[in-house]
Amino acid sequence: MPKSDVKFWHLDAPESTKRLAEWAEDMGSESAVICPLHEGHRRAGKRQPNLKIVLPGKTVDDVDDFVWTWYSECLVQDHVLELFRRAGLTGYEVKPVTAKFKRTTEPPPRLWELVVTGWAGMAPPESGIRLIEKCEGCGYLGYSGCDNPERLIDPSQWDGSDFFIVWPLPKFIFVTDRVAKLIRENGLTGVRLKDPRRLDLSGGFGPGRLSYWMPEARARELGGPLGID
Repeated sequence: MPKSDVKFWHLDAPESTKRLAEWAEDMGSESAVICPLHEGHRRAGKRQPNLKIVLPGKTVDDVDDFVWTWYSECLVQDHVLELFRRAGLTGYEVKPVTAKFKRTTEPPPRLWELVVTGWAGMAPPESGIRLIEKCEGCGYLGYSGCDNPERLIDPSQWDGSDFFIVWPLPKFIFVTDRVAKLIRENGLTGVRLKDPRRLDLSGGFGPGRLSYWMPEARARELGGPLGID
């Protein structure tokens, strides 16, 4: 099938925030980035490698197949990961998650953080997204919002992965119809599938560096030539 004919979806958390997981108290980021040129560019550094979270429910039955955090990290249960693997889905790695329930000591289900490694390049100029600030002091990159989401994904830049991101939107997980069908056919809970062309992306973006979101080797491979690694 030609790339231009592939149907894409945006993977998103449920509308209700009641089931979002919190970071554990000892979860945090590496040393803050302090800009020598602009005080307003001070920000948290790269997150600690493995997530530690607190689940809002009390029992395993309260946990959806997909679990999301307040910071938009996407986690999946063991059986979901097995479905992904059996289907041969591509464009992701997983990292173990340490979890506990907020109101009980019952052991939680095993969870994995979904780390997207698939790539569809930079948002094309036709999307309206453009670089508006590049700080030489701390490497901060600021981008304008998207005023034409129908042009956000350029199939010619897509590497063919089932899970992928478009820069500068690393928190937005895009998937192929193969993923969407697997989710629907198995009745997986805790996730919504949205048409990317209907997303409201009018706000600006300050995503940090690609290495914040991908394994460092992959970030260098993709982001080095673009100056975003």
